[in-house]
Amino acid sequence: MEDRFGAPLELVAGIDLAFLGNEAIVACVVMDFPPQRVVETHFLTTVIDFPYVATFLAFREGPAIVRAIHSPRTSPDIFLINAHGIAHPLRCGCASHVGVQSGKPTIGVTVSRLYGECSVVPHEEGEATALNIGKEQVGWVLRSRIGSKPIFVSPGHLVGLDSSLRIVKASLCGNKLPEPMHLAHVLARGVIKRPKAGETEP
Repeated sequence: MEDRFGAPLELVAGIDLAFLGNEAIVACVVMDFPPQRVVETHFLTTVIDFPYVATFLAFREGPAIVRAIHSPRTSPDIFLINAHGIAHPLRCGCASHVGVQSGKPTIGVTVSRLYGECSVVPHEEGEATALNIGKEQVGWVLRSRIGSKPIFVSPGHLVGLDSSLRIVKASLCGNKLPEPMHLAHVLARGVIKRPKAGETEP
């Protein structure tokens, strides 16, 4: 949980998944930092054969995410993963797991809380409060956009608590999720909706 990423940050990547049956689309979008332009986009498809088991998401989605982390032609300084980091009952959610496996700095960013409590829910845009497990802070509850529910940010690997919040806040561009993750989300779901061979566009 220490900052071991290159400074200053130049490239940040977002990774998100979409599912169609047992097939997963894993999308990765690399942007400059702070995000202004897209540097690279790519996706991969894979069959997921591990069942969903609560708190063990890393064993279901982790292998595909690690492949996506190693896929960019560019070299992102940090990866924002749609999964939990240390805000997890075992202190090692999927974002931490894939960070350790890949050796890359990661931050977990999700729209739902898995574990931990906050004393006050932030109301103002850009406001964040601590997410705690007992007396230990494991992340942040961040109001990323007025009119949306807060998001949950936690360090994954090679990133500290303060830096995880700073990087996520600097990556917001008017959407609920940081821009690289938002675009990865759009890309993954766009691929799912593409017509298959023999089908025509609606």
